[in-house]
Order: sequence, then structure tokens, then C-alpha cells
Amino acid sequence: MRQLNDDVWHPFAVAYARLDAPAFLALHAPELIRAGGPAKQVIGFAEYADQIGKWFAELAGRGSSVSISLRFVERIVANDVASERGVFRLVSTRADGDGRTFYGRFHTYSRRTDGRWRICVDYDTDERSATLEEEFLAAFDVDDVDAFKE
Repeated sequence: MRQLNDDVWHPFAVAYARLDAPAFLALHAPELIRAGGPAKQVIGFAEYADQIGKWFAELAGRGSSVSISLRFVERIVANDVASERGVFRLVSTRADGDGRTFYGRFHTYSRRTDGRWRICVDYDTDERSATLEEEFLAAFDVDDVDAFKE
């Protein structure tokens, strides 16, 4: 799991904060299946890359920033495949300082290929729930890998 953190989750948060679409997309496999999200759609890597590139550029152009924090409720890793579920917190801040916080659930499947982990399937929801913040706080930090050892 530590390699998953090093290959995917730590760079994921950094790329988000830097609005670095190429670095963010490099964390995903070319055969990516992306589902859910605000648009409630299923798309492949090319369409997702286009969406992320435009969104990050739009945020940067407005002087806005965004950060993401992930906490996990399940992490199953066996050999070169992984399934991970959790709750994310997205903080968006406009150039004028006005900020909003959003929560949602995610479920990813990753594969280690050529010694490196990449996300192959990424599902998330932006559902509104009064308990999502509580669920986020109750879930385990990305670096608390011992919580998932058998």
C-alpha cells in the first residue's frame, strides 16, 4: 500500500493542488474507465483527459485553487491489483478568497504495470449527505496503511 500511496495518492493530491493536468493524468492508465461524478457519465481516458485539462485551465485562468483530501474505508491489495474505497473532501477557493467544501465517495481499481501503480477504474459521486463530513473524518488517512493489514 505504501507504493500505491507513492505512485498514486500523494502525487494525486499534489497534481490537483498545482492544477497540473499532465501530472494528474499520468496517474491513470490509458485504458481508464471513469464513471459517476457530477455529470453521471461513463467515459474513457481521452474524454477524461480533455475534461480535466479544460477544468484545471479554467480554474487557473480565474485565479482559483482547488485541493483534494482522500480518506479510506477499504483498501484491498493483492499482487498487482487494488480496490480502494473512501470519502474525498474537495476545497475550492476563488481568487477573491470565497471558498466551498464538497464531499463525495470514491471507488478506484488500480493495477501495477511495469512496477508502477496506475488507476484503471475511477468512480465517484458528488452526492449530498449530511453525514459525508462525519464519514470523511471517521475514515482512515492515506498514510494509515496499518489499518488495512490483516
